[in-house]
Amino acid sequence: MTGSPTPAAASTDYLDELTAFVCSAQLADVTPRALQHLRYIVADTLAACAIGNQQPEMQAMLAQQLELSGAGQAAVLGTGASLNPIDAAALNAAAGCWLELDEGNLTSNGHPGIQVIPAALAVAQQLGKSGSDFLLACAIGYEVCARIGSACDMRMCLHPHGTYGVVGAAVAVGRLMGLDAVQMRELINLAGSSPIAGNRQSMKDGATLRNWYASHSATMGQTAVRLVKSGFTGPLDGLTPTCDEVLFDNFKPDVLVKDLGSRWLLGEGYIKLYGCGRPIHAAIDALRQALAPLGEPSCWPLADEIERIEVRGFKFLAFLNRRDIRNAFATRFSTPFAMASVIVNRSHGLTCFDDQAAANPVITALTQKVDLVEVDDYSAQFPHKQLCDVRIVLKSGVQLAGHCDTIRGEPGNPADPAEYRDKFMDLARRVWPADRLDALHDEALHVDRLASMRDLGGFKVR
Repeated sequence: MTGSPTPAAASTDYLDELTAFVCSAQLADVTPRALQHLRYIVADTLAACAIGNQQPEMQAMLAQQLELSGAGQAAVLGTGASLNPIDAAALNAAAGCWLELDEGNLTSNGHPGIQVIPAALAVAQQLGKSGSDFLLACAIGYEVCARIGSACDMRMCLHPHGTYGVVGAAVAVGRLMGLDAVQMRELINLAGSSPIAGNRQSMKDGATLRNWYASHSATMGQTAVRLVKSGFTGPLDGLTPTCDEVLFDNFKPDVLVKDLGSRWLLGEGYIKLYGCGRPIHAAIDALRQALAPLGEPSCWPLADEIERIEVRGFKFLAFLNRRDIRNAFATRFSTPFAMASVIVNRSHGLTCFDDQAAANPVITALTQKVDLVEVDDYSAQFPHKQLCDVRIVLKSGVQLAGHCDTIRGEPGNPADPAEYRDKFMDLARRVWPADRLDALHDEALHVDRLASMRDLGGFKVR
């Protein structure tokens, strides 16, 4: 009897397409735009991991790992230490999230790069794989993450780190380790059944546990490969239950594989220019536009000259409405705090979100003057547009207004790549001597020149 395939068969056809892509894609298949953006992502991630590894908590964790874990060839970036690939990847992944500087992708509803790159880097170094092999693994893993994220409805309560990133990290590592198509399909199903359900409230509360969610992707992705190579099996379709019931909603497999291999979501992400949650960037862009007519930051109003700051934006922007800031990490997930800190610091740099800013009573007081409201129509247009209005009302009666339609750095409002370099240099100078920064930046942008990722020398030392 002929006819349509059974529901079970139809539901898993997309896995054949996904597996074929993961196993067959080559670096030459990546579009020029996507490949160039991947280079920016790699450089940006290496710098973010290195500076994150300087944080006291990461230094303490490294000391424990050195005492308790096996040695290896995988670098803990910016520390001079090397560990086995699972532990090194875990540390780098957490460090890359610490200052909220890791890249992201609104189409994917998250941050594919920090889910994939630490695992791919650690395994490539452990195995002595070439820079080209590493770059290809990153491209494949990132694309799988982005496409899974684009094919689901994310729940506001759930943090995306450690979810679809397990699959992205797994396929990147699987490709580096030469898994065949049968093993790779098994890997996708097994990894898709092994996420962590971290909650977003942790970041609003300033709980740095949130940074370890990305480490779950780095470690479980590698473990999933080892399980498959050992003969463990996953369900026939590990993605659908996870993406349609367990973690996310309304999974659309056809969206996941649509134009797979021709349209690269990898090329549609962003590099962060502010050290805070991505939705807040819309408010900072609008704030900067409102203040621009005043000229230099030295001409901006003082905090006690401000009556109130009105912010109107999309749901996620309004969700980040925490005002009781307990530490520096919490500052990065508070829209009101960001507004106040940018004005008081007369800057949008790292000092806006550090311990001193968190403890500044002037910023705290101005935070309470921020009136933050969701606009339903703006929420309906997110993530395709990131709409936000900011109005500063001074006690003198003067009003300053700014608007964001698309955040700077999105494909529809691209940033100058020179800003990416400036960011890299600003982070790297805090870890390495100034006379090495140009060489480090060039090495990071062109890792495919390396015969072995063990030769990524500059990033392995202090």
